[in-house]
Amino acid sequence: MNPPKERNIPAGTSPLAGPTLKPKVGPLKVGGRMAGEDPAEPEDQGQVQEEGQGGAPSAPVPSRPGRSRGGRRPAPAVKDAVAHTVRLDPEEATEVDLFVLTLRDDARRTRLDKAEVYRELLRLAREDDTVRRKLLKRITAR
Repeated sequence: MNPPKERNIPAGTSPLAGPTLKPKVGPLKVGGRMAGEDPAEPEDQGQVQEEGQGGAPSAPVPSRPGRSRGGRRPAPAVKDAVAHTVRLDPEEATEVDLFVLTLRDDARRTRLDKAEVYRELLRLAREDDTVRRKLLKRITAR
């Protein structure tokens, strides 16, 4: 018995092959304008918009740091982060967990991690001298 012959089927004609993807290549944008565009020329003259774009940017504009999360800036990326460990006894850990959950509910957020709370507390103590003095008083009283 002879084995079946292998056939080379072009990818575009096989039902098992995925669609052929073609990159969308357009003019390069430089400084918010298309290359070769006259900066003195009004934007609506001399250009015809393609259907489907509607003048909206192709990618969503990222929000300013800290605006959507409530803090001043987002958490550092994992590769840039420096780990700090805070050790708590089990009772205090439960109290901290409940406090963070209460803060999350009060802030009307779906997520709030302890690291963000600790970062913001430290920033608050560095920026507000009253908070810094109260913290110093508690540290030296022990």
